[in-house]
Amino acid sequence: MLQTIIKARGIKQKWLASKLGVSEVTVSNWCSGKTAPTSEHLEKLCAILQVEMHLLKP
Repeated sequence: MLQTIIKARGIKQKWLASKLGVSEVTVSNWCSGKTAPTSEHLEKLCAILQVEMHLLKP
């Protein structure tokens, strides 16, 4: 779901990674489902993407 939201908003993974203080690989792993964001990063993602948390939880 994260990847869909990022694409729909026209956001680049590199930009999002810089806003969150993580690597682009980390964001890519979240998008592909290889790993999940921490609760802290999840809260920041929700704020940046302006979505509710349940939309981003795996």
